[in-house]
Amino acid sequence: MTVIDLKTEAFNTKQVRAIVGITTKNAVHWDAKGLVKPSVRPASGRGSQRLYSYEDLLALRVVRGLRDQGLPLQRVRKCVSYLRGHMPDISQPLTFCRLVTDGQTVFLFEDQKTLIDTVKRPGQRAFLQMVDVAEFDRRIRERAMELTVTRVETVRVGDYAYQVQIEPDTADGGYTASVSGLPGCITDGDTLEDVVVNAKDAIECWLAAHEELADQGIDVPMRHPRRRRKLA
Repeated sequence: MTVIDLKTEAFNTKQVRAIVGITTKNAVHWDAKGLVKPSVRPASGRGSQRLYSYEDLLALRVVRGLRDQGLPLQRVRKCVSYLRGHMPDISQPLTFCRLVTDGQTVFLFEDQKTLIDTVKRPGQRAFLQMVDVAEFDRRIRERAMELTVTRVETVRVGDYAYQVQIEPDTADGGYTASVSGLPGCITDGDTLEDVVVNAKDAIECWLAAHEELADQGIDVPMRHPRRRRKLA
């Protein structure tokens, strides 16, 4: 099993939805509001595909965490604006900071005893219990790794179980799949679920074309997998 380097991986909107736990509408809206913009490939017009980096995913998860605590989106925007103003060299300051919210404002952890208000009274210090984004990072990393490894899935068509190798598409996001034993039987999909369904369709089309070519006397080498066992 090949592990993908999350630092160089690109995630499309459907993968973001699965990993971060937000809707496509959330991602598009937060992009439009300037909260988290896809840094790998920004939107470039109607129907264009956004591609996010892992750091973008973590920033989205932090925004979701703040919203889950009841913080209005406008105050999240003020927090992001404050952080960007004070950390201009950090591409996603939400992932770089330790933050805490009471549902009304967001505090930036400065040291073990001091928090800085980023929304209501920017720069004002308060003494509260600190909560950081380390747990978000752990969970997002685990989920992202689940979806960005090269894997082999079994796809059943007729009496045969075919081995399908699925790899992340690092250029455009989503996944590509190739079927063992069927030369040139390749497909793709935006999600793992999509690519497995598409692989089954591709196998059926490949086998139909193979049969037509055989009727014309054209031999295309293939290797059938073992027949699946029938239950007694």
